[in-house]
Amino acid sequence: MFGYVTVNEKRLSKDEKNRFQRIYCGVCEDLRALCGARGRLTLTYDSAFLALVLTSLYEPEEKHSRLTCSAHPLVKHDCDQSEMTAYAADVNVLLSYYSLLDDWQDEGSKLKKAGAELLKKAFGESGARRPEKKAVIEEELGNLARLEKQGSGDIDNLAGCFGRLLGEMFVYKGDNWATLMRTAGDRLGRFIYILDAWKDSAKDRRNHAFNALSALREQSDYEERVFNMLTCEISLCAKALEALPLVQDINIIRNVIYSGVWTRYSRRRKPSKEGDK
Repeated sequence: MFGYVTVNEKRLSKDEKNRFQRIYCGVCEDLRALCGARGRLTLTYDSAFLALVLTSLYEPEEKHSRLTCSAHPLVKHDCDQSEMTAYAADVNVLLSYYSLLDDWQDEGSKLKKAGAELLKKAFGESGARRPEKKAVIEEELGNLARLEKQGSGDIDNLAGCFGRLLGEMFVYKGDNWATLMRTAGDRLGRFIYILDAWKDSAKDRRNHAFNALSALREQSDYEERVFNMLTCEISLCAKALEALPLVQDINIIRNVIYSGVWTRYSRRRKPSKEGDK
């Protein structure tokens, strides 16, 4: 369920694109320190967005550097690191490890098993630093697996598992902003789960695999109902983020929430009405 949280580059200024890339590279460098060069393969824009939001909220001291890496061996690039990029790297490792394990168990992929083995040491280190986050991920993924195994058609309950999981990842401190951050992450997580189920619905149907939207798919207003669910969840996410004192990088954050998260949906959906276009 990674890869949905990204920017819409067409609607960002050059400086804003560079800033997001610097945060992305910052998480990447922290991942390299955790897992080595191979750990960078797990990096997602989702983690960069988490680091960006937390940086905007708490405004930590940032370390700016220019460096080369395996992805850019010839040209130096800018990189912004802080305690927030380090935290996002830990979250990225924890989620990636469980995702690889899940794929291995579902698909029997030796490649995914090997990937999990490569992350095992870093997973242990990240879990030791963030034991409460590790516990939440295990609990909610376990809840989700049980519901899916039972063939649950309760989309709200299913999406709620991933929502609660991501909500806790958004909480960095137990302070006055924790409730709003938890709500933002929760609703974003629900949005991601529903969008992922919608994207995979045809494939899962062909493979006779579980899909949370199977029951709805047979209804004539299926596309409209999915769109309304997605709109509701991301609207509540945006409402929570807008209530936070986010100033630094707020345009990038808004770009992601109001536009970026919809890019994969927009590419896949075929407009059924003139208004959809």
